[in-house]
Amino acid sequence: MSRTISDSYIMFKRCFIKASRSPEAMTMALVVPFVMMVLFGFVFGGIVDIEGFSYINFIVPAIILQCICNSSTATALSVHDDMSKGIIDRFRSMQIAKSAFISGHVWMSVIHSVVIAVATFGAAFVVGFRPTAGFMEWLAVAGILLLFIIAITWLVVIIGLISKDAEAISGANFLIVIFVFLSSAFAPPETLPTVLRVFAQHQPMTPVIDSLRGLMLGTPLGNEIIIALAWCIGLIVVGFALAVHIYKRKLTK
Repeated sequence: MSRTISDSYIMFKRCFIKASRSPEAMTMALVVPFVMMVLFGFVFGGIVDIEGFSYINFIVPAIILQCICNSSTATALSVHDDMSKGIIDRFRSMQIAKSAFISGHVWMSVIHSVVIAVATFGAAFVVGFRPTAGFMEWLAVAGILLLFIIAITWLVVIIGLISKDAEAISGANFLIVIFVFLSSAFAPPETLPTVLRVFAQHQPMTPVIDSLRGLMLGTPLGNEIIIALAWCIGLIVVGFALAVHIYKRKLTK
Protein backbone atom coordinates (compact mmCIF):
# COMPACT_ATOMS: atom_id res chain seq x y z
CA MET A 1 0.00 0.00 0.00
CA SER A 2 2.79 2.45 0.92
CA ARG A 3 4.49 1.67 -2.42
CA THR A 4 1.28 2.48 -4.31
CA ILE A 5 0.83 5.76 -2.44
CA SER A 6 4.46 6.73 -3.02
CA ASP A 7 4.26 5.95 -6.74
CA SER A 8 0.95 7.80 -7.04
CA TYR A 9 2.50 10.85 -5.38
CA ILE A 10 5.37 10.79 -7.88
CA MET A 11 2.86 10.66 -10.74
CA PHE A 12 0.92 13.49 -9.14
CA LYS A 13 4.07 15.63 -9.04
CA ARG A 14 4.64 14.84 -12.70
CA CYS A 15 1.10 16.00 -13.55
CA PHE A 16 1.60 19.13 -11.44
CA ILE A 17 4.82 19.99 -13.24
CA LYS A 18 3.12 19.52 -16.61
CA ALA A 19 0.25 21.79 -15.57
CA SER A 20 2.62 24.45 -14.23
CA ARG A 21 4.19 24.72 -17.68
CA SER A 22 0.88 26.04 -18.99
CA PRO A 23 -0.05 28.88 -16.62
CA GLU A 24 -2.35 30.35 -19.25
CA ALA A 25 -4.74 27.41 -18.83
CA MET A 26 -5.01 27.92 -15.06
CA THR A 27 -5.38 31.68 -15.50
CA MET A 28 -8.28 31.19 -17.89
CA ALA A 29 -9.84 28.62 -15.56
CA LEU A 30 -9.79 31.22 -12.76
CA VAL A 31 -11.17 34.01 -14.96
CA VAL A 32 -14.04 31.97 -16.39
CA PRO A 33 -16.00 31.69 -13.09
CA PHE A 34 -16.17 35.48 -12.78
CA VAL A 35 -17.23 35.83 -16.42
CA MET A 36 -19.90 33.16 -15.98
CA MET A 37 -21.27 34.82 -12.84
CA VAL A 38 -21.52 38.19 -14.58
CA LEU A 39 -23.02 36.68 -17.74
CA PHE A 40 -25.72 34.59 -16.10
CA GLY A 41 -26.29 36.76 -13.05
CA PHE A 42 -26.62 40.17 -14.69
CA VAL A 43 -27.22 39.60 -18.40
CA PHE A 44 -29.73 36.73 -18.08
CA GLY A 45 -30.80 37.54 -14.54
CA GLY A 46 -32.65 40.60 -15.75
CA ILE A 47 -35.08 38.51 -17.78
CA VAL A 48 -35.54 35.59 -15.36
CA ASP A 49 -37.79 35.80 -12.33
CA ILE A 50 -37.27 33.24 -9.54
CA GLU A 51 -39.80 33.84 -6.78
CA GLY A 52 -38.16 34.42 -3.41
CA PHE A 53 -34.58 34.60 -4.73
CA SER A 54 -32.16 36.97 -6.31
CA TYR A 55 -31.03 35.23 -9.47
CA ILE A 56 -27.37 35.50 -8.38
CA ASN A 57 -28.11 33.43 -5.27
CA PHE A 58 -30.15 30.93 -7.26
CA ILE A 59 -27.53 30.14 -9.91
CA VAL A 60 -24.35 29.93 -7.80
CA PRO A 61 -24.53 26.12 -7.32
CA ALA A 62 -25.08 25.72 -11.06
CA ILE A 63 -22.13 27.92 -12.02
CA ILE A 64 -19.86 26.02 -9.60
CA LEU A 65 -20.78 22.67 -11.14
CA GLN A 66 -20.52 24.06 -14.65
CA CYS A 67 -17.04 25.47 -14.05
CA ILE A 68 -15.90 22.18 -12.49
CA CYS A 69 -17.20 20.23 -15.49
CA ASN A 70 -15.61 22.66 -17.97
CA SER A 71 -12.23 22.53 -16.25
CA SER A 72 -12.27 18.72 -16.19
CA THR A 73 -11.56 18.73 -19.94
CA ALA A 74 -7.92 19.41 -19.09
CA THR A 75 -7.70 16.11 -17.19
CA ALA A 76 -9.18 14.10 -20.04
CA LEU A 77 -6.78 15.76 -22.49
CA SER A 78 -3.81 15.09 -20.22
CA VAL A 79 -4.70 11.40 -19.86
CA HIS A 80 -5.25 11.09 -23.60
CA ASP A 81 -1.93 12.82 -24.31
CA ASP A 82 -0.05 10.36 -22.11
CA MET A 83 -1.85 7.35 -23.57
CA SER A 84 -1.19 8.38 -27.17
CA LYS A 85 2.46 9.45 -26.99
CA GLY A 86 4.07 6.25 -25.77
CA ILE A 87 4.97 7.33 -22.24
CA ILE A 88 2.84 4.42 -20.97
CA ASP A 89 5.31 1.98 -22.57
CA ARG A 90 8.08 3.52 -20.49
CA PHE A 91 6.00 3.35 -17.32
CA ARG A 92 5.20 -0.30 -18.08
CA SER A 93 8.91 -1.15 -18.07
CA MET A 94 9.46 0.54 -14.71
CA GLN A 95 8.89 -0.91 -11.25
CA ILE A 96 5.90 1.25 -10.33
CA ALA A 97 2.37 0.40 -9.27
CA LYS A 98 0.10 0.06 -12.28
CA SER A 99 -2.58 2.21 -10.67
CA ALA A 100 -0.16 5.07 -9.96
CA PHE A 101 -0.57 6.59 -13.42
CA ILE A 102 -4.33 6.99 -13.04
CA SER A 103 -4.12 8.00 -9.38
CA GLY A 104 -1.67 10.79 -10.19
CA HIS A 105 -4.05 12.27 -12.73
CA VAL A 106 -6.99 11.93 -10.34
CA TRP A 107 -5.17 13.68 -7.48
CA MET A 108 -4.13 16.52 -9.76
CA SER A 109 -7.62 16.88 -11.21
CA VAL A 110 -9.28 16.95 -7.78
CA ILE A 111 -6.93 19.68 -6.52
CA HIS A 112 -7.42 21.67 -9.74
CA SER A 113 -11.21 21.42 -9.45
CA VAL A 114 -11.16 22.43 -5.78
CA VAL A 115 -9.23 25.57 -6.74
CA ILE A 116 -11.82 26.28 -9.46
CA ALA A 117 -14.68 25.82 -6.97
CA VAL A 118 -13.05 28.22 -4.49
CA ALA A 119 -12.48 30.76 -7.28
CA THR A 120 -16.13 30.45 -8.31
CA PHE A 121 -17.29 31.09 -4.75
CA GLY A 122 -15.03 34.14 -4.66
CA ALA A 123 -16.49 35.45 -7.91
CA ALA A 124 -20.00 34.82 -6.60
CA PHE A 125 -19.40 36.88 -3.45
CA VAL A 126 -17.96 39.72 -5.55
CA VAL A 127 -21.08 39.94 -7.73
CA GLY A 128 -23.53 39.78 -4.84
CA PHE A 129 -23.95 36.20 -3.57
CA ARG A 130 -25.23 36.27 -0.01
CA PRO A 131 -25.75 32.78 1.53
CA THR A 132 -27.34 32.11 4.91
CA ALA A 133 -25.40 28.91 5.70
CA GLY A 134 -23.79 28.29 9.07
CA PHE A 135 -20.58 26.39 9.83
CA MET A 136 -22.13 22.89 9.66
CA GLU A 137 -23.94 23.71 6.41
CA TRP A 138 -20.67 24.87 4.84
CA LEU A 139 -18.99 21.62 5.92
CA ALA A 140 -21.79 19.69 4.20
CA VAL A 141 -21.40 21.86 1.08
CA ALA A 142 -17.66 21.12 1.02
CA GLY A 143 -18.27 17.37 1.43
CA ILE A 144 -20.85 17.18 -1.35
CA LEU A 145 -18.69 19.24 -3.70
CA LEU A 146 -15.63 17.08 -2.99
CA LEU A 147 -17.57 13.89 -3.74
CA PHE A 148 -18.96 15.45 -6.92
CA ILE A 149 -15.47 16.52 -8.02
CA ILE A 150 -14.10 13.00 -7.47
CA ALA A 151 -17.02 11.48 -9.38
CA ILE A 152 -16.55 13.82 -12.36
CA THR A 153 -12.80 13.20 -12.27
CA TRP A 154 -13.19 9.44 -12.69
CA LEU A 155 -15.63 10.00 -15.56
CA VAL A 156 -13.24 12.28 -17.45
CA VAL A 157 -10.35 9.88 -16.83
CA ILE A 158 -12.43 7.24 -18.63
CA ILE A 159 -13.06 9.71 -21.45
CA GLY A 160 -9.33 10.36 -21.73
CA LEU A 161 -8.57 6.63 -21.80
CA ILE A 162 -11.04 5.72 -24.55
CA SER A 163 -11.03 8.84 -26.76
CA LYS A 164 -9.12 8.73 -30.03
CA ASP A 165 -8.53 12.48 -30.35
CA ALA A 166 -9.04 15.84 -28.69
CA GLU A 167 -12.21 16.52 -30.67
CA ALA A 168 -13.87 13.44 -29.19
CA ILE A 169 -12.89 14.60 -25.70
CA SER A 170 -14.41 18.03 -26.30
CA GLY A 171 -17.63 16.41 -27.52
CA ALA A 172 -17.86 14.12 -24.49
CA ASN A 173 -17.20 17.01 -22.12
CA PHE A 174 -19.95 19.01 -23.84
CA LEU A 175 -22.39 16.21 -23.04
CA ILE A 176 -21.43 16.41 -19.35
CA VAL A 177 -22.00 20.18 -19.34
CA ILE A 178 -25.39 19.66 -21.00
CA PHE A 179 -26.45 17.70 -17.91
CA VAL A 180 -25.93 20.89 -15.89
CA PHE A 181 -28.20 22.90 -18.19
CA LEU A 182 -30.88 20.19 -18.26
CA SER A 183 -31.34 20.23 -14.50
CA SER A 184 -32.58 22.60 -11.82
CA ALA A 185 -29.50 24.74 -12.47
CA PHE A 186 -30.91 27.86 -14.10
CA ALA A 187 -34.66 27.39 -13.75
CA PRO A 188 -36.98 25.18 -11.68
CA PRO A 189 -37.65 21.84 -13.46
CA GLU A 190 -41.40 22.55 -13.21
CA THR A 191 -40.99 25.23 -15.87
CA LEU A 192 -39.58 22.75 -18.42
CA PRO A 193 -41.55 20.76 -21.02
CA THR A 194 -42.67 17.32 -19.83
CA VAL A 195 -39.87 15.22 -21.33
CA LEU A 196 -37.13 17.60 -20.20
CA ARG A 197 -38.75 17.97 -16.78
CA VAL A 198 -38.71 14.20 -16.20
CA PHE A 199 -35.09 14.01 -17.34
CA ALA A 200 -34.07 16.95 -15.13
CA GLN A 201 -35.72 15.43 -12.08
CA HIS A 202 -34.00 12.05 -12.48
CA GLN A 203 -30.40 12.87 -13.35
CA PRO A 204 -27.47 13.38 -10.93
CA MET A 205 -26.90 17.13 -11.35
CA THR A 206 -30.32 18.14 -9.99
CA PRO A 207 -30.04 16.60 -6.49
CA VAL A 208 -26.47 17.91 -6.16
CA ILE A 209 -27.53 21.44 -7.14
CA ASP A 210 -30.66 21.32 -4.97
CA SER A 211 -28.59 20.09 -2.00
CA LEU A 212 -26.06 22.90 -2.36
CA ARG A 213 -28.84 25.44 -2.83
CA GLY A 214 -30.72 24.18 0.22
CA LEU A 215 -27.63 24.15 2.44
CA MET A 216 -26.46 27.61 1.39
CA LEU A 217 -29.81 29.38 1.12
CA GLY A 218 -32.04 27.46 3.51
CA THR A 219 -34.52 26.13 0.94
CA PRO A 220 -36.41 22.88 1.77
CA LEU A 221 -34.14 19.87 1.25
CA GLY A 222 -36.27 16.76 1.69
CA ASN A 223 -34.13 13.74 0.79
CA GLU A 224 -32.05 15.59 -1.82
CA ILE A 225 -28.79 15.21 0.11
CA ILE A 226 -29.22 11.43 0.37
CA ILE A 227 -29.96 11.20 -3.36
CA ALA A 228 -26.99 13.43 -4.20
CA LEU A 229 -24.65 11.33 -2.06
CA ALA A 230 -25.97 8.12 -3.61
CA TRP A 231 -25.36 9.46 -7.12
CA CYS A 232 -21.86 10.71 -6.32
CA ILE A 233 -20.73 7.57 -4.50
CA GLY A 234 -22.26 5.34 -7.18
CA LEU A 235 -20.49 7.27 -9.95
CA ILE A 236 -17.19 7.09 -8.05
CA VAL A 237 -17.42 3.33 -7.60
CA VAL A 238 -18.47 2.65 -11.20
CA GLY A 239 -16.02 5.20 -12.63
CA PHE A 240 -13.11 3.81 -10.63
CA ALA A 241 -13.86 0.22 -11.65
CA LEU A 242 -14.27 1.09 -15.33
CA ALA A 243 -11.17 3.31 -15.45
CA VAL A 244 -8.95 0.64 -13.87
CA HIS A 245 -10.40 -2.07 -16.14
CA ILE A 246 -9.88 0.00 -19.30
CA TYR A 247 -6.37 1.00 -18.28
CA LYS A 248 -5.32 -2.58 -17.54
CA ARG A 249 -6.70 -3.74 -20.88
CA LYS A 250 -4.69 -1.09 -22.68
CA LEU A 251 -1.54 -2.12 -20.84
CA THR A 252 -1.90 -5.69 -22.13
CA LYS A 253 -2.21 -4.66 -25.78
